[in-house]
Amino acid sequence: MKILIATGNQDKLSQFKRIFENLGSDIELLSLKDVGIFDDVEEDQETLLENAKKKAKFYAEKSGLPSLSDDFGIFVNALDGFPGVSSKRWMKGSDKDRCAALIEKLKKFPKEKWTAKYIGAVALYDPEKKKFWENVNEAEGVVVDEFRGDQFFGYDSIFESKKFGKTFAELGDEEKMFVGHRSLGIKELLRHLSREN
Repeated sequence: MKILIATGNQDKLSQFKRIFENLGSDIELLSLKDVGIFDDVEEDQETLLENAKKKAKFYAEKSGLPSLSDDFGIFVNALDGFPGVSSKRWMKGSDKDRCAALIEKLKKFPKEKWTAKYIGAVALYDPEKKKFWENVNEAEGVVVDEFRGDQFFGYDSIFESKKFGKTFAELGDEEKMFVGHRSLGIKELLRHLSREN
């Protein structure tokens, strides 16, 4: 089976590939570059799941391949869930810039109010069957006021996992299997595909 990973983000593509590999999957994963698609899809829906479904369907119909996409956000309790669905778009700049700006916003609140959660949605669209498979997961944690870990992907370097007491940027692949929405989503996807076959 072939699945198109519907993202132009190389960090995200690498994560998806590592997760499938770590789960022992023999599915052949293709990138947008592999199939010669360079279109960008605007994430303008009201929910993370709708954004993931929009991207999966667009690239599936364009490529003729089952396509997997995701969207995630950090929802900070002291900020009434902000930045939420707009996590990647609420300000221009790099992921590191957005992390620094979020920390600034939180400085007027005591540290115990810096609780947050990651919510991530994963969607697969099969253009032949015209059917979606979808999954949403949450990870509880807290925003920290220093960058920890050696990667600046999303908010991973400032979002500390409640389960492990480390930022997501400090977690190893094995630990992320227990709390990462992509890992949890792909586990469920592989179970779903094995039931279908």
